[in-house]
Amino acid sequence: MENTARNIDRLVTTGAGWGGRLDRWIVPALYESASQKVNGKPVSLVAAQGIIERVKERDKILIIDQFGYAPNMPYGETDGPLGVASLARAVSFGIGALPVLVTGPRDIDVVRYTTKAAGLNVLPFKEASHYKKAIAGEILFPCADKDESKKTASRIIDESKPKVIISVETVGPNRKGVKHSGSGYDVEAEDKLSRLEYLFYEASERGIFTIGIIDRGNEIGSGTIEETVRNVTPYANVCQCPCGDGGACAVKTDIVFPASISNWGAYAVSAMLGYLLKKPDILQDDDTERRMLEASIMAGAVDGIAGLPIMGVDGIGLKGQQGIVNLLHAIIENGLRGT
Repeated sequence: MENTARNIDRLVTTGAGWGGRLDRWIVPALYESASQKVNGKPVSLVAAQGIIERVKERDKILIIDQFGYAPNMPYGETDGPLGVASLARAVSFGIGALPVLVTGPRDIDVVRYTTKAAGLNVLPFKEASHYKKAIAGEILFPCADKDESKKTASRIIDESKPKVIISVETVGPNRKGVKHSGSGYDVEAEDKLSRLEYLFYEASERGIFTIGIIDRGNEIGSGTIEETVRNVTPYANVCQCPCGDGGACAVKTDIVFPASISNWGAYAVSAMLGYLLKKPDILQDDDTERRMLEASIMAGAVDGIAGLPIMGVDGIGLKGQQGIVNLLHAIIENGLRGT
């Protein structure tokens, strides 16, 4: 079991980014720090086990994403929504849980249509609660001040009663409350984003299990390994915006999973769920991956490196994304043959 999980984690932490991206050495360092936080175990295994231990049929899981900001990515990027969709599919088909998608106004269409492309109907949360199969709920988290955001987070958790909350590539605030791009600039310079971090503050107070899936360290969950993020990620310790405090997100989660692309970290958890549940098909196949990517772009997402609505994620094209999915299937299916 651990060998299968280590192979999964090794695959999704492989550096393959565009020329200038430094994930070839950043992500292994971040991953090692994250693994140390769970006693050296494979992070995908601990995350998947944590979900299975807590979530039963019809239980709710909140899955969070937000990285849309003006003017560069007004409707978000392709990294994040596909990971959300993969996890939603996995917990729905694998456990019978109800995934609840929570995001801000800029990202909600992309997350919705990407999840539909993964094979789930998506309805407002209260409507979705009445259905039992292949369904996801959605909740819009409005842009508001801190006090109102805290109330919204508390209300969402009261109403949904989630067993687990997962963030995939959700930009989060540093120690001064500023949210940064990977290049160290303030992403709220032109308009404000939803304060989704308050869901994680509330979860911490209530003892709800949380997972943060990240790639550079400016995303929710990075606070769990903030010292490492500040040491290895460019602009994490000293940013390029007036705050001067770096882009490292200070929001902690119980488990943080750094991957070369955040989607891949989510896919790793989906794959490990498939392995542990002996249901490998809950991880999307390569054709579904294509559908998901195409749906995200048609809804407004862009490749976060190219800044264009092309069939890629963080500078890696469709064939690369499908290759990761196919290799994950090979790892878990061959692993199951040996059990």
